[in-house]
Amino acid sequence: MADPFDADAERVLELSPLTLDRLGDIRQFLRVTLAELGCAGATDAIVLAVDEVCANLVEHATDGISPGPTRVSVRRSGIDAIIVVEDRGHPFDPADAPAPDLVSDWIDRPIGGLGWFLVKQMVDELSYDSVSTAQGMLNRLTLIKRGAASASPSGPV
Repeated sequence: MADPFDADAERVLELSPLTLDRLGDIRQFLRVTLAELGCAGATDAIVLAVDEVCANLVEHATDGISPGPTRVSVRRSGIDAIIVVEDRGHPFDPADAPAPDLVSDWIDRPIGGLGWFLVKQMVDELSYDSVSTAQGMLNRLTLIKRGAASASPSGPV
């Protein structure tokens, strides 16, 4: 069992199924965990990014049924926060997300379409992979917030 005060220990939240009403549980888990890891200054950016990712999973990854088990893990590596979201929904590489319309007047823009743009603005690096397992597809999105442990809680994220 990991030492709860070990900054490099991985903390995990597993949800089955992931539903919109469980997003609050994820946000709370992230707030508490990031504070324990000494990364409180990066909390707002990370919570916003992971909230958007998980809301997308509920909305788009499963053809209207609740996604299967979803795992959110958080760990610190040096001064960086590393968050991994794993799910078993339909594979979707964020690199394939269409570019948002940032030039049209807001009234002329379609609703939605800014989620992945926002996620990419909130973290410094993201990577995605999807592998076939005996239980079906496993999608893994890794988000890295560099310098999270050195960010001031009252300063910019």
